[in-house]
Amino acid sequence: MAVSAGAAGAAAVSLDCVAQLTCVSNLEAGSAGCQPTELRYALEVGRKTGAKVVMTPEGADETGRFYEFRRLPGTEGVRLQASGGGLEPGQGAGVLTVFDTLDFVLTRHDAVLLDPEGGTPRTIAVTVHGTCAEKD
Repeated sequence: MAVSAGAAGAAAVSLDCVAQLTCVSNLEAGSAGCQPTELRYALEVGRKTGAKVVMTPEGADETGRFYEFRRLPGTEGVRLQASGGGLEPGQGAGVLTVFDTLDFVLTRHDAVLLDPEGGTPRTIAVTVHGTCAEKD
């Protein structure tokens, strides 16, 4: 049974998530684009506000890539909300929300260098939409 963190107090969360849509804005100045995707993530969350939230993409054993956030206080209708700073050069803040419906939205800000020959970095936002299921 899904109980929102705001209604029942924070609980530890362990979810399997699948991203279904990835959107990038401002890769080309003033434009945005989305594409369907199917990326799997494991989501592990500590119980208390401020606890570490780790979202690990499938295949991370080879790449070592993961997203790290800190749990924020709960609110009605939201299973989990978290935010965090960049882990890599040029990476800005990120936020993650998992709603009581187990739908999630992940947004990360980045400065990407489109021209490796010394061009100016372009600031972008990457937004990922998907769904989660509780781990067995």
